Amino acid sequence: MAVFDPLKVSISNFPSDQPISIEIANIPGDLSRVDDNSKHTVPFDRTLYIDRADFREEADKGYKRLAGNQPVGLKHAGFVISVQDVVKDTSGSISELRVRCDKLESVAKPKAFIQWVSRPVSCEVRLYDRLFQHPHPEDSNEVPGGFLTDCNKDTLHVISNALVDVSVSKAQVGERFQFERIGYFSPDYDSTPEKLIFNCTVKLREDTSK
Repeated sequence: MAVFDPLKVSISNFPSDQPISIEIANIPGDLSRVDDNSKHTVPFDRTLYIDRADFREEADKGYKRLAGNQPVGLKHAGFVISVQDVVKDTSGSISELRVRCDKLESVAKPKAFIQWVSRPVSCEVRLYDRLFQHPHPEDSNEVPGGFLTDCNKDTLHVISNALVDVSVSKAQVGERFQFERIGYFSPDYDSTPEKLIFNCTVKLREDTSK
């Protein structure tokens, strides 16, 4: 799992003095159907990070993720979190969420489940958009100035402080990973043990309004 725009979440009633180990299938699905080589373990601790886009102070109609008045499930963890307090900095930006957690089977099923990371690894992520602005840049009727004038200046978007779970801390060039709800990624040749860099190879489509 990965979080590109991290928001700190502190769990007030975390059920253990130590991190809990969570097993996750490498390709999201039924964990019982995969062998040991097709799954990995991540820590689940009282401090974790979710994507900032997965929280709203108030839930609009149709919005399913975490809000001040709406709990959300944590993927693979077996827990649901509910907001107790929203902490803001001096500029009014949200800096932390303080929440409580409940076992999934003890509460009503949440409307959605979101990805999270705990005790994560920092990395750089490179997202790529289309190279040209028009579908047929070689067509002089569509692009009179030639294809070089049609290059998309915003084709590369670099996220410098993304967080990924520790299972990919030793990722090698050529390996491929699915970051849940986001897409498929592979380490860049610029990646080093001190600074991981992932390139997006395929994006997953998701309705960000929900």
